[in-house]
Amino acid sequence: MDLSQIKLTKEEWEALEVPVNKDEKRILKLIKDGWEDPDITMNDANTLLKMMRITENLEMFHSYFYTKYFKESIKNLVKKYSLKFDTKEKKSKKKIKKKDMIRMQNFDKKVDDLDKTEIYEYLLLKMAKKYFGSKDNKIYYYYIISQLIRNSINNINSYVNDFMLFILEENKSKIKMKDIIKNAQEYVEKNKFLLKYADITLYPHQKKVIKNFKNKTSKLLLYQAPTGTGKTLTPLALSQGKKIIFVCAAKHIGLQLAKSCISMEIPIAVAFGCTDPGDIRLHYYAAKDFTKNYKTGSIFRVDNSVGDKVQVIISDIQSYLPSMNYMLAFNKEEDLVWYWDEPTITLDYEEHPFHEILQRNWNQNIIPNVVLSSATLPNMADITEMLQSYRYKFKESNIVEILSYECKKSIPIISKEGYKMLPHYMFEEYDVIKESLQHIEKNKTILRHFDVDEISKFIMYINKNEFVSDKYLIKEYFQEIGDINIINIKIYYLLLLKKCKKNWKEIYDYFQKKRKKTYESTIKITTSDANTLTDGPTIFLTNDVKKLAGIYLKASEISSKEIENIMQVINKNEKWKKDLEKVEDGERQRQEKKSEILRDKNLKMDTKEYQLLEKYKKQIEIIRSRIQSVELKKTFVPNTKQHIRKWTEKDDRTNEFTCRIGEEVVEEIMLLNVSNAWKILLLMGIGCFIREDKGEDSKEQIKYMEIMKKLAEEQKLYLIIASSDYIYGTNYQFCHGYLSKDLANMTQEKTIQAFGRIGRKNNQMDYTLRIRDDTLIEKLFLPEENKIEVVNMNRLFAIE
Repeated sequence: MDLSQIKLTKEEWEALEVPVNKDEKRILKLIKDGWEDPDITMNDANTLLKMMRITENLEMFHSYFYTKYFKESIKNLVKKYSLKFDTKEKKSKKKIKKKDMIRMQNFDKKVDDLDKTEIYEYLLLKMAKKYFGSKDNKIYYYYIISQLIRNSINNINSYVNDFMLFILEENKSKIKMKDIIKNAQEYVEKNKFLLKYADITLYPHQKKVIKNFKNKTSKLLLYQAPTGTGKTLTPLALSQGKKIIFVCAAKHIGLQLAKSCISMEIPIAVAFGCTDPGDIRLHYYAAKDFTKNYKTGSIFRVDNSVGDKVQVIISDIQSYLPSMNYMLAFNKEEDLVWYWDEPTITLDYEEHPFHEILQRNWNQNIIPNVVLSSATLPNMADITEMLQSYRYKFKESNIVEILSYECKKSIPIISKEGYKMLPHYMFEEYDVIKESLQHIEKNKTILRHFDVDEISKFIMYINKNEFVSDKYLIKEYFQEIGDINIINIKIYYLLLLKKCKKNWKEIYDYFQKKRKKTYESTIKITTSDANTLTDGPTIFLTNDVKKLAGIYLKASEISSKEIENIMQVINKNEKWKKDLEKVEDGERQRQEKKSEILRDKNLKMDTKEYQLLEKYKKQIEIIRSRIQSVELKKTFVPNTKQHIRKWTEKDDRTNEFTCRIGEEVVEEIMLLNVSNAWKILLLMGIGCFIREDKGEDSKEQIKYMEIMKKLAEEQKLYLIIASSDYIYGTNYQFCHGYLSKDLANMTQEKTIQAFGRIGRKNNQMDYTLRIRDDTLIEKLFLPEENKIEVVNMNRLFAIE
């Protein structure tokens, strides 16, 4: 992992100013506004009143719109299915104003051209029609209506709303909870209607953090929540009431938060590679004392020593103490929060150069408000020595633990043989099941890797055979349809496992016989198994990136002739690159010999200098024109049409994911002094996250890495092969992940972090984690004794 504690480059500063997209900005604003209202809710669904921008005399307009647009549809349903629902509208005492009537008449002309499914009332009526008209999917549409009506949609037509409530109440007795559980993956987890129209709110763990810091008592907050659920964005909200020192080991994470803050116009400072407060730099929003360019009016010189306006300072590990002292110059201790992201980074090593820095930061810290934020933060009971040292230093402070196990989506674990892995498939002895359950209940974030479809099969089998007492059967456990969601189904699964001791042998044997493979094969990812990698990019974690990359290059069955042709072009391009460098160096040396006066002088068209510059430009242009584009036959590029036709029986692509790499990127990579193997792999859509120390060539390697990171961020690579240490520095979206055999000794915490690279966004796609050594899966599902991260936290952060 790149843990280099160095200052930001010019390019990194400039990248912070690139605005985030509109949708992301809205989420950032929601989080920021969460300080004032932690229960803030956002839903963009359109109702007719919302589209018309009507905010007064709502009941009168509800009545008018009902009569005009909805009444006929409801009457037809009432008549066709003999429903006992009164379709008459209430008479309004108020009359619609002439100007409003004109607006509505104008709207009438447009309404037929609208996509009515984008109007919430029409969507509800469509679901009602589907419910009454369906024979096999009634429960599916009933469940959709029951969930849509609960959303925080302002000003749904009151008559339509009443009709939906009528449908739910009148048909409640016909709905069997077990049918929803049986089809939970389709009805609940991957229901496109529920996903599209869901309320957007803060995660419960974010609300708890905010509410804790509104309480003025200083505290150490142990913040454990799954990856991809907004932990690193929580400081946006906290910054509205506290001043934040955000500390992270991976620069990528800090830059992401910095960009988010700038998008929200939150004044920030940046402290990377600092040895004292004088190295800290302010963003323009935080600048108080500055000089403007008299020509452009823009800021061009900032006094970085004046940090009164800073709300968030973003620091690497090395720079924490300078950052702390900087912020203390302008703020009281109790008004600051040290927000330490991923404090266990490097603690999976017995010795590491960072350990001394981490220990010094902890021992010299004088800020009483501390947040330790990580998906794999050890439980409170395991780090008593560390907590004692905090209590010893800050005697009036509290220690608070926030544990979250949000899992709206499932990211199943696939074994080496292609099976989905769950405790009831893995452990034949019930004593081991019991041990696993105790571990999972303490680490419920593991639940996100339990496949809902497999859980549903287990639940249905237990209920059908009544292996548990009546009070634990579906009909008793789930009292209301609103109780059925993904997390509650998974908690129910754990409960049933607890209650099945008596019949465990029978249960285990049954599922061993019934078990089916999800995939016959998963490892041939550049050839016949590529089509199993769908929806988005894949990451393959290994301890030996070079070796694995070489294996896949060889396994791709690219003909020697094809490679020979590519290498000829690459070698020719290398020659032209050297010629290009020679011409550029010659011009650079010529310019360096000239005095500043001559270089700054305005040169006229007929001067010798102009002629020399024109000659130089022409030479560059000629050489560049000789550089050939490099292209691999599409049959060797995973999941292109040609590749799919070669390796499967399909004629075309569906949701198989392939790379999207432009010619300009290919050309840029081909001109870098990096391994030719990396170049050929790039043509296949495969990037390698690796850093090689080659002296002068290391700059070329760094440039290659930056290009790979950009392609990963834009989801243009088919596959990334990376070292396990990159798990902390990648916030990119992956749909599938592989852990290689050589990671079998990886710690449990690091394994969970690795798993967290998959499915980071809110999209519901097909996600998988494919493990090449099943001992890693067993390690995840069972407690790990003497965790090295715990040992190191208690050792490094104990009382001096």
